[in-house]
Amino acid sequence: MARFSIRKQSLRTRDDQRTRASELTLRQSIYPLCLVTILFFLWGFSYGLLDTLNKHFQNTLGISRARSSGLQAAYFGAYPLASLGHANWILRHYGYKPVFIFGLCLYGIGALIAWPCLLHRSFGGFCAAIFIIGNGLGSLETAANPYLAVCGPPRYSEIRINLAQAFNAVGTVIAPVLGSYAFFKDVGDDSASLQNVQWVYLAIAIFVFLLAAVFYFSTIPEITDADMMFQVGRGLPRTRSPSS
Repeated sequence: MARFSIRKQSLRTRDDQRTRASELTLRQSIYPLCLVTILFFLWGFSYGLLDTLNKHFQNTLGISRARSSGLQAAYFGAYPLASLGHANWILRHYGYKPVFIFGLCLYGIGALIAWPCLLHRSFGGFCAAIFIIGNGLGSLETAANPYLAVCGPPRYSEIRINLAQAFNAVGTVIAPVLGSYAFFKDVGDDSASLQNVQWVYLAIAIFVFLLAAVFYFSTIPEITDADMMFQVGRGLPRTRSPSS
């Protein structure tokens, strides 16, 4: 069962060792699944906020629409680098939990870098920060989907994924609404609007670093190849023994 412990946690699990993640009851799987579902909200919120900032960067910094598309290029360009590169390597050699922690730390670092870039109205620096954030979120997405599919009773696998995706959609909707009615409502398109956003990225950095600490100290079940093989074996039809 997953629990929170302040003791030093191991970040490496042998792939041939079963952790019984696929044998958890519905009640036992609630805590790790809630933690991972938060990650779905995070990358939905991040993309929704980015889409809102893209429009205001054009007006505030006086840049062209083609140049402002560099934000999307930096964000989505980092995804294949993460999923096929470092996140995939960490996942294969260490496991899901280290990928979650690594992705959250990258997200927090990118948010911290975005803070002074917004303060000094540096579009290039903000693109670099978004690239780091994209690497972090790409790492999280690489591990979160398969983790939800396996952790817990197999018959609820689709429900777990659909519920998490719903939180992703909620984050995507909340971010532009928050941007329009909180950050840019009374300040228009001047630099004061970007100063409002910088505090949001500082708050995001603090939150994701705290969440990374929660993941580190939480003894959530790891998922290994042995667990997935066991789950596949349980799903196969049993063959009847030949009658004598």
